[in-house]
Amino acid sequence: MSTHFDLCIIGGGIIGAGIAQAAAINGLSTIIVEKRGWGAGNSSKSSKIIDGDFEGIPHLRFSNVRERLRERRIIRDIAPSIQKVDWFYLPIYKQNVQKSWQIALQLRIYDALAGRNNLASSRNLPEKRWRSLYGLNQHDLSAVYAIQEIHIDDTQLAQNVLRSAKQHGAMALCPVNFEGARQSDDGYIVSVAKGSRNRNFDCRFLVNATGAWGDRVSRSIEGVKNPLPTRVIKSTHIEFREHLCDNSFYVEGRNASNRIAILPWRGGTLVGSVDSMFSGNPERVAPSTEEVEYLVKVTRHHFPHFQYEPFDAWSGLRLTSVKQRAILSRKYRKLDDTEERYLCVRESQFASYRATAERVVISVMRSLSEKSAPPPETHYICSSSVRI
Repeated sequence: MSTHFDLCIIGGGIIGAGIAQAAAINGLSTIIVEKRGWGAGNSSKSSKIIDGDFEGIPHLRFSNVRERLRERRIIRDIAPSIQKVDWFYLPIYKQNVQKSWQIALQLRIYDALAGRNNLASSRNLPEKRWRSLYGLNQHDLSAVYAIQEIHIDDTQLAQNVLRSAKQHGAMALCPVNFEGARQSDDGYIVSVAKGSRNRNFDCRFLVNATGAWGDRVSRSIEGVKNPLPTRVIKSTHIEFREHLCDNSFYVEGRNASNRIAILPWRGGTLVGSVDSMFSGNPERVAPSTEEVEYLVKVTRHHFPHFQYEPFDAWSGLRLTSVKQRAILSRKYRKLDDTEERYLCVRESQFASYRATAERVVISVMRSLSEKSAPPPETHYICSSSVRI
């Protein structure tokens, strides 16, 4: 095994795997380390949807929405074996906070932002077809809209991207514990361990892609400045063995900006998510009784005949910036300081993993290149055509 790398990535979820793939494609000698399993952490606890962030429209997150719509189309093209394009129905009731006309306006904006990246234009379902949505509560129903999204196996996506990274030359170590990193003349000396065996290697640049574990990992890295303030959000899902119906739905949650997905999954039904603030050890995150009961209540309100109990529930964690800016783009993304050749991905979105990886790798290439070299954007090799 080589002991000298351009880039070391800590964390083998979808973000870390995406960065490893992008770096390897662009000729950086790359190593990625993971303590459990590829895509086994928060990357396996999503809503199993690649969406265009329709919820971002009321908050004017147009840049984010446009990017998500573009990335959704790319994932449709590069990962055909693990995804399925499907219609998601949005039932609007008289008591909903957001009224029918508001949703209609937002959908027009959504379609316009998608442009040529749209899977299909949104629809207003005629009233005569409402009954075809098996079991949906028709009382006080004022409209039903439909948009296309992508069902996806989130764990398989992370594993496929990681496999692609290895095919392009990245080295992957799992399971290993990250023990720490100390600064060297040209980057970092990284220490990992498996059982009683320790291994050291050099890297010119170090990326922390451990998500909710980011702060804990950062404390093991010499010279890292105080991290940016972030909030940890817990997202809870429930799963039923019973099959509700073949259709997928977005229903209004506790507030207008929180839509809950109800969709078929592995022969049963998946519902989520409900979000709440989290503080504590990420290793011990778990759904609360209140969260599970709330999701059951929402399901039964919209589908009164579905009186089953969930057989499983899980919670994932994600980071969000305390400021109204997330990381990595000029308007909504941010990086920790990279002066020490260290970068922590402090907030990202599952559906935008590829775009996030692109920005990270361009930052790494810029840091490692000679001052007289052309900007890395001019010769960056995009992963949008690499099938996984």
